Amino acid sequence: MLQLISLVILIYCYFLVQTSLPKLPGVIPTHFNADGVANAWGSPDVLWFVLGAQALTCAIFLIVPYLGQRIPQAIHFGSRRLSDFPPAQRPRMVAMLNDLAGYLNIVMNLFFVIMLREMIRSATEPIPRIHVRLPLAFLVGGMFGVMLYYLGKFRRAAKGEDQSNPKDELTP
Repeated sequence: MLQLISLVILIYCYFLVQTSLPKLPGVIPTHFNADGVANAWGSPDVLWFVLGAQALTCAIFLIVPYLGQRIPQAIHFGSRRLSDFPPAQRPRMVAMLNDLAGYLNIVMNLFFVIMLREMIRSATEPIPRIHVRLPLAFLVGGMFGVMLYYLGKFRRAAKGEDQSNPKDELTP
C-alpha cells in the first residue's frame, strides 16, 4: 500500500509539471540560495529533471526490499546483515524493511512535491523566492523520525522482543 501511495504522488507530480509548463515564462529560477532567493536561471524543462530525480529516488526505495529478499547479504541493519538473521526471522525483518522503505519513499516524494510547487510558484513572482525552512524541516524531520522508529523496531526484533504486536504498527 505504501508503494502505491508513492506511485500516486509521483503521478501527481508528473501532471503538476505537465500542466504547469505552458503557463511558465521561458526562463525560470532553477537554484536558490540558503535564504531562498533565486541565484540561477534556466529553462522550465528543468522541472522534468527534478521529476526524473524523484522517479529515480522512488525506484531505489522500491528496489531495496526486493534486494532484501533476493540478496540478503547486501542489506544491513546496523552492524548486522539480513543474512546474519536466522531464516525463520528474515521474513519479519524483510516486512519491516519494506515498511521502512515505503515510509521513507513517501517522505521523499512529498519533499519533491513541495519543491516542485515552490519552484513553479516562484517562477511567476517578480522576485523569485522559495520557502526553504519548511521543505528542509519536513525532509530531515520525516527521514530521521521514520529511521529512528524503525531502528528501534529492528533492534527489538533482532533481540526477539518484537512479536509483531499490531498495536505497535504504523499501518493498519
